[in-house]
Amino acid sequence: MKKNSSSVNGYILAGGKSLRMGEDKGLMLLNGKPMIAHVIEQLKPAVKKVFIVSNNKAYEQFGLEVISDLITDIGPAGGILTALSQTDSTYNFICSCDMPFIKTEAINFLIEHSFGYDISVAVYQDKIQPLLGVYSRNCLAEWKSQIQKNNFKLQKLICYFNTQKLEMKNMQSFDETIFTNLNSKSELEQHQQKRK
Repeated sequence: MKKNSSSVNGYILAGGKSLRMGEDKGLMLLNGKPMIAHVIEQLKPAVKKVFIVSNNKAYEQFGLEVISDLITDIGPAGGILTALSQTDSTYNFICSCDMPFIKTEAINFLIEHSFGYDISVAVYQDKIQPLLGVYSRNCLAEWKSQIQKNNFKLQKLICYFNTQKLEMKNMQSFDETIFTNLNSKSELEQHQQKRK
């Protein structure tokens, strides 16, 4: 059964410390515009509303609601907690700000195939991508409980739920570059002008 994407919220996690980048990576320019702007462009057509989870008020420049982390310094687990605490949608697409080559088609694929699961995450070449997935608001209580037990690693956290691992190569027009994470200035430089 497929879901209507108009009932799904989208959350971009931009709360990382960006230690390898040296500055807020979502705001660093890739092909003339902030990295997160590439993500926003691809996410907007696929969801009801887009939110940014970050403590950096500079993200308000994109005209989206910026939500501060409820718990800081625990990585993306805190960002997902914040999203699930704030959302008014049962299903929520969650991704990171450092995946600028993400495609609307991939987002739609994940959303359309996520019905009936607590969590649906992308998988490619046997590698799970917890920050490219759909999370049900129904996960909130257990997610919060696991964080209170100092369980912050996403790979372990998702094991406590009815999690579907979606093989992305099964989608039409699959492009493996959607999984590209840019975590350092050298990686960013390598990908300048790679995509327009």
